[in-house]
Amino acid sequence: MHFGYYRVGANPLRREAMLEQMNAEVLARLQVSSTEQPHLLDLGCGLGASLRSFARRLPRARLTGLTRVPWQVERARELNQDAGCSDRVSIIEGDYEGTGLPSAAYDGLYALESSCHAHGTDKSDLLAEAHRLLQPGGRLVVADGFLAGSRFASALQERIYRKLCECWIIEELAQLPRFVARLEQLGFTGITVEHLQMRVAPSVAHIPWVTLKFLLTDVVFGKTEMTRARWNNVLAPVLLPLVSAPLGPMIYSMISAKKRDREGEARLYAPMAAPAGS
Repeated sequence: MHFGYYRVGANPLRREAMLEQMNAEVLARLQVSSTEQPHLLDLGCGLGASLRSFARRLPRARLTGLTRVPWQVERARELNQDAGCSDRVSIIEGDYEGTGLPSAAYDGLYALESSCHAHGTDKSDLLAEAHRLLQPGGRLVVADGFLAGSRFASALQERIYRKLCECWIIEELAQLPRFVARLEQLGFTGITVEHLQMRVAPSVAHIPWVTLKFLLTDVVFGKTEMTRARWNNVLAPVLLPLVSAPLGPMIYSMISAKKRDREGEARLYAPMAAPAGS
């Protein structure tokens, strides 16, 4: 279940338009429109929908998606072929916490509702790998659910949160202060945190209808078998409002940061001049 971005004046009933707007917002924050042939990497691309969106908007871009799920690689490649962009969009199987891809090879990296699956409360390994992969001056954008703090309203709410993580196969959501602190430790600059709770709320309101539609068309009147994973995907959206702001500490945020350029790195690591006369 992905979340869309609502702009004032848009039709809140058009879920697909909001999903596409979220892609546009991520792309705008990558700031690659002036780059002649930008190379972008999607960290946790799923079926590659955002990559195909970027391919339409950036006809000269080189686009790569990374996922750990073999069937997603196969299906995403089929969808790229159908969309006529398979020559510019590559999907590869791999772990985004240790990709094995060349260092400093990308103008921009993004993780759209995928960073939550990384390890730790600061997603340290993911962010370190992102820093390695980015060219100096390249940008990282992460849009996802975070914990604004570690406190829950009650023990029951914390158990609901743990069940939600289990349903979505999440070890732990990032704690926003620790996530930002790790970006700073790695040397990212221009870190911007945008709280998008109200921007995604209209798309969240579609969840009950989308879930009901799936149950009716695919299960009751279809041939889809309700596996444990599918039941979890039905249960998770029901639990989500119980742990999200304003009831709980879970929020939706978009975080942008820039890898220090070469001049900045030189200034950061240059030895201090000896005092005069020493």
